[in-house]
Amino acid sequence: MATQHTISRRYGVLCALIVILAGSLAPGWLAVAQGPIHDVDGLDTARFGVVEAYYRPDDARDLGVGWDRIIFEWAQFQPHGSNEFDTSAVDEQWLVDAQHAGREVVGLLKNTPMWASDIKMLGAPPNGLDLPIDDPGNVWAAFVKRAVRYYSQNWDIHHWIIYNEPDIRPGEMGWYEFDGEVEDYFKMLRVAYLAAKSVDPDAVIHIAGMAWWVDVEAGREPYLYRLLRTAMSDPDVHRNNFYFDVVMVHTYFGTQNTWDVLSAVKGILAQFGLHEKLIWIDETNASPTLDPQTRMNNPHYEITLDQQSAYIVQAAALSLAAGVERFAVYRLYDDHYVPGSETWGLVRADGSRRPAFDAYRTVINTFSSTVDARRYYSTRSALVTLSQPGRTVYVMWARWTDPVQFHVWAPRPDEIATKVSLSGSASEAVPDVVPGVSDWWYVLRAPGAKPDGDGAVMVEGTPVILVASGPPRPVWITVGGVDWRLR
Repeated sequence: MATQHTISRRYGVLCALIVILAGSLAPGWLAVAQGPIHDVDGLDTARFGVVEAYYRPDDARDLGVGWDRIIFEWAQFQPHGSNEFDTSAVDEQWLVDAQHAGREVVGLLKNTPMWASDIKMLGAPPNGLDLPIDDPGNVWAAFVKRAVRYYSQNWDIHHWIIYNEPDIRPGEMGWYEFDGEVEDYFKMLRVAYLAAKSVDPDAVIHIAGMAWWVDVEAGREPYLYRLLRTAMSDPDVHRNNFYFDVVMVHTYFGTQNTWDVLSAVKGILAQFGLHEKLIWIDETNASPTLDPQTRMNNPHYEITLDQQSAYIVQAAALSLAAGVERFAVYRLYDDHYVPGSETWGLVRADGSRRPAFDAYRTVINTFSSTVDARRYYSTRSALVTLSQPGRTVYVMWARWTDPVQFHVWAPRPDEIATKVSLSGSASEAVPDVVPGVSDWWYVLRAPGAKPDGDGAVMVEGTPVILVASGPPRPVWITVGGVDWRLR
């Protein structure tokens, strides 16, 4: 995750794109579908996770998340040399708590020790990357094998992310995590893939999540594209599955941004014939800068508590529609909070829960058994249908400042559906008559989005959620006195 400075830069680029989109809004509608949903059998509680659940294990258990991302810092395991392997670098109590809660741990491997590179930078490419993985001089391979063997055998950990946001270049931000070029990161990915699978056949290697917007602002081709293009020069790339299993994605703040970044990632994978590669989101959120209890000093953007909740619901629904296999919010808890600084947690530093905690729990409880998801949208409205065994969940919201009235068809007047609030409370929904329209309809009103100070919409309007039996039904909308059919 990034500092305030980093997010401000991302926000500036995102705002520019939102203004462009706003200028193109015109009446009309479109249906965009679906992403295939992988490996679902009933309630897939492993689908939804949270970063750093270990800070508040009881809250994580109450939230119901199925996975957690934990940093495994190479420099902490081996601070002075390759003969060390200090497992206290990851508190075993964190792993015990995760096991007791049924939470899968996903490890993030990063930070080269000072001794392992000639330039002695924490994020430097280590020495020996061109050596065979069994050569002791390939110190990265030796560490990966040791860590993967130990944690797979002792803690049943098999998922490994290789570094974090390597697309941020030195000097572009107030910080960075990887000092090498894209060719260096490819070598680290290749070595990690071969080393991990040599000691754990069940190892799963993840490409790092990218900051993404740094490339947009710098006018560069996306890092993922440059990485895969680099991989193509390796003669064994196809035999070795391109040296990765999963692509991680980071996306923040803008509702539309979530869909756009996921679509771009899928498009890049398709260019290389990698349509079947899995995509996970391991960081997403909208920092609530206007939380009255932890208000940020001089924010560059304004996000209310309600908007944070809305964003998490929207991002989760859109991710399912884009075919994302797993999804995680950054992060559970505001550890080491400094008053006036940027906050991300579903839980504040004082232990109180933000409304987004309940919103995410609603997502987990309501979205987890989805087997097919489809997105439909107009310029001013959005609908995601989540098909589940015996029922459909309709997630609906206004994309622009106008409120939207959604009409979900009902087969008979005595049918009862369930309306679910973002906080998780459920209430009966009964069909109604719509003047001038035949049949019966569930009528749901979604408030308009709140624009930013410059008139742009970043977080779209608060969603309304309806759960009704059977497969997806026709849905019409009324906005600005005009009726359109979304599906």
